[in-house]
Amino acid sequence: MRMKSLLRSLIILSTTLILTLSAVCSDAAGIPTTPGWRQIPNTDLQTQCPPNNFNNSGYDFFDYCRYVTEAWNGGAFDTKRNRLIIWGGGHANYSGNEIYALDLNTLTMQRLNDPGLPVVTAGQPEAIVNGTQPNSRHTYDGIAYMANIDRLFVYGGSLTYSGYASNGTWTFNFATNKWQNMNPSGDNPGYDYGDVSAYDPNSGKVFLHSNHYLFSYNFTANTWTRLTDNNPIDYHLSATLDPVRKKFVMVGAGRVYTYDVSAGSTYARTTLVTSGGDAIVSSSYPGLAYDSVRDRIVAWNGGDTVYSLNLDTGVWASVTYSGGPGTAVPTGTFDRWSYVPTLNAFVLVNMARQNAYSFRFSSSTPSGAQGAPAAPSDVRVQ
Repeated sequence: MRMKSLLRSLIILSTTLILTLSAVCSDAAGIPTTPGWRQIPNTDLQTQCPPNNFNNSGYDFFDYCRYVTEAWNGGAFDTKRNRLIIWGGGHANYSGNEIYALDLNTLTMQRLNDPGLPVVTAGQPEAIVNGTQPNSRHTYDGIAYMANIDRLFVYGGSLTYSGYASNGTWTFNFATNKWQNMNPSGDNPGYDYGDVSAYDPNSGKVFLHSNHYLFSYNFTANTWTRLTDNNPIDYHLSATLDPVRKKFVMVGAGRVYTYDVSAGSTYARTTLVTSGGDAIVSSSYPGLAYDSVRDRIVAWNGGDTVYSLNLDTGVWASVTYSGGPGTAVPTGTFDRWSYVPTLNAFVLVNMARQNAYSFRFSSSTPSGAQGAPAAPSDVRVQ
């Protein structure tokens, strides 16, 4: 009997060890399906930065590239390749203009190109580095991924080294790995800091709000169109787009604003009174994204708590899991907090000297989201 008991104990112990090892291997191979925060190992951005004096430039790239995330810079999620794109620098913080990507297929941080040389270190307006690349800038929330044409969109920002506001419209073609200065026609949004933008998969346009007006950018026509009269906003906001309700949503500095961007809209702005999310609504430059499964606007701006907004009721719900990234970068999270449709999870790049994080809600669907209409497929022509 004692021998049988011992054998039974050994079998149970062996089974437990196998299951534990399997779980560890599964977690190591990808982002786990369990709810909560999870650090993604070996994804700190600074490890991919160019070395100091890169190509005999005389510039300390590695020392200063932390400002790619820590100086008013955003990102955009490349849905075609399942990766978060991060680009920025600007003013006196960082003169490098290289692009980074957190690849969620391989769980690696990558540098997609090299910085253009020579770097801009004097007060130059909209310089074009090396004849092909836009000079570094604080991007704020003026950056988006245009899925219909597979390009990164960037507008405006605070330029290296002068800090002058830009009125330039640039796109980066991922198929060719080249930038293009678009020089569009129409109603240029002008020179502002803190522009917010979001891509609309219904129309294939990018909607952008300057400090005063709402605009749309049509890549096919290469045209800006001003959509509103003077409608001032505080410049400490972030934006996202709900493609089901066709709403352009801005949150921050104590306000939640929405615009109806459906075809035929008059683009009247609505100030939405919400409850339960003061920590997010009153913050500056929060991370903001639309979750197509939960049918919610989901936000993070530091700590372990994530907030989700029901646009129909104006109620924020919150959930807290331990192990989060800590304090948010005070100069803004923007779309460095992004929803990943293939994983039904969120990804965050907070600080360049910190690993990226993933976040999952529990598998339950929030009340009111059951049967929500599906988000539209990306348009392919405009």
